[in-house]
Amino acid sequence: MFAGSDGQPRNFRNGDFNDYAPRIGIAYDLFGAGRTVIRAGYGIYYPSQFWRNNYGSVNGFANTSTSYPSSNPNVKAFQFSGGFPSPLLQPAGRALGPKAFLGQGTSYDETLGTTPMSQQFSTSIQHQLPGRVLVDVSYSANQGSHFTAGTVNGGYNMNQLDNQYLGLGLSLQDQVPNPNAGRVPGALGNAMITREQSLLPYPHYQGITVRAPRMSNFNSHLLIVSVEKRMSKGLTFMVNFTGGKIISEGMGTPVDFGSIEQTNQTGYQDGRFNRRLERSVDPTDVSKRGVVSLLYELPFGRGAGLAGRLIGGWQVNAIGIMQTGLPVVIGGANNFRASRPNSTGESAKLDDPSAARWFNTDVFINPPNYTFGNVGRVLPDVRGPGTFNWDLSFIKNMRITERVNLQFRAEMFNFMNNVNLGIPNGTFSPGPNDRNQSGTFGTITSARDARNIQLGLKLLF
Repeated sequence: MFAGSDGQPRNFRNGDFNDYAPRIGIAYDLFGAGRTVIRAGYGIYYPSQFWRNNYGSVNGFANTSTSYPSSNPNVKAFQFSGGFPSPLLQPAGRALGPKAFLGQGTSYDETLGTTPMSQQFSTSIQHQLPGRVLVDVSYSANQGSHFTAGTVNGGYNMNQLDNQYLGLGLSLQDQVPNPNAGRVPGALGNAMITREQSLLPYPHYQGITVRAPRMSNFNSHLLIVSVEKRMSKGLTFMVNFTGGKIISEGMGTPVDFGSIEQTNQTGYQDGRFNRRLERSVDPTDVSKRGVVSLLYELPFGRGAGLAGRLIGGWQVNAIGIMQTGLPVVIGGANNFRASRPNSTGESAKLDDPSAARWFNTDVFINPPNYTFGNVGRVLPDVRGPGTFNWDLSFIKNMRITERVNLQFRAEMFNFMNNVNLGIPNGTFSPGPNDRNQSGTFGTITSARDARNIQLGLKLLF
């Protein structure tokens, strides 16, 4: 079926006309002195959907290319002013008709058009201390509904075998007579097909990918504490702490390119029948994070004259980040069905993890044939290495004339040269005894940048 053809609507998703977004907030001066304030607010928000996971399917409308001239070197070049020497190759689109993808894998866009919704609530108490220091303690909650699940390549397979047939085991690979023999192009039109293919809801297709269904939910609860000192006597600083948890269900994000933040952990293992299996701590969750930033204009050498210009004008800046690691993601199985292994029931957490062995790999085992692994999307009690990083810089400004300033910069990233290890390898590879046989499983072979120092001299005019 194609949008706008044969009675189908023009849009591939139904319209959603119930996107009301009320918001309410309150602020109360607790003692009437303007120094202690309680604030609270609630609002409903609808995030932008203009990103690639929400674009329509390109089946039948994919890019085509026409080469001019052809690969024959004897064909004369042409002028654009005279038009193309042969017609452009256009995508066939809906002219392909309802039988266009028989015998192939295809995709499907659900008609559900509910707009993703975020309900956000926060409450805080702020108090101003002497010395222009502000303390803020907040609780923040966020409940998301109908967010995009999976990626642009799909959320789950609508043509998945019903779980009631998984008990047939290896007999699912037996060849049986094909009821669609001769009626479907390709291998699915042969006289014999596998028993598994014959039992699929749509045996005349391979996989039918449901693209980015809007069925993912999430929630977060965060404690946020900040201490800020406004600039006075050349000093300003800010200290922030965030602690909490984010839980999600296979949610896709606008940035899902497999980066170090694990944003590629989307989709479903048993998408057609049990999507709740993917509910877990979000793979990008940082349970605790502290940030310190400081700027101090050194007080010496502020007088006029050559001496003041030489020893004055110095500024020190520092930014420190300390945070816990990301949840560990385990994948890999070899049993014709699962994408994750089974757990023996023991915790994979080690008391003294190292880069050579970050978690206990002995607690994972290959699931029996045609079953789903019981390991969750992330391990509940094992996280990767945390981050401890300080950046430091010294900046000196020397005024040459009223309009000309010479600036020297010495910047040191990770100036303590702390080793911040990367994400542990979570790829389980079963051997003949169904236990892991990979030497890299559970190890860490990467790290963030070591100390990096750069010097600069700038003339500003």
